[in-house]
Amino acid sequence: MTGPIAETDVSTTGFDLTAAVRTLWEIEQIKLLKARYFRCVDTRDWDGVVALFTPDCDLRSTLFPEVKQPRDFFAKVASMIAPGISVHHGHMPEITLTSWQTATGIWAMADYVESDDGRVGFRGYGHYHEDYLKDPERGWLISRFELRRLRVDRFAGRAGGAVSQ
Repeated sequence: MTGPIAETDVSTTGFDLTAAVRTLWEIEQIKLLKARYFRCVDTRDWDGVVALFTPDCDLRSTLFPEVKQPRDFFAKVASMIAPGISVHHGHMPEITLTSWQTATGIWAMADYVESDDGRVGFRGYGHYHEDYLKDPERGWLISRFELRRLRVDRFAGRAGGAVSQ
């Protein structure tokens, strides 16, 4: 287990079940934060996705390296892929609580992105490297965001590729 409980020497102090449960709870809350991120991006809820970041988030992207703020970044993403379809998956999170208010995380990721007009089409693979900060009113937020792509398979987007319900 990683986090504040991991620094406790169980051999001399015994096992702190309360701290262990709290550590697991906080890690689960960060997983829910990231799940909301993926859902908001894929459903084009740009205000919802921006709300998941701290106002001073350290955002790093090779896609738009000049953009440093989440609202500006996701406005550019929206103009690139909407209308269209995207499917983002995050896997195998490595989350470490560095305190009860801060954490780091690395997520393996895969995405499928296709614009309806055919300008954009790719499948991507890589890792999100993130830091998190727990806000007393809003809960866990992303305070550092970096996507490191390992592979991008490009293809021509198809007109009308999105599924409507």
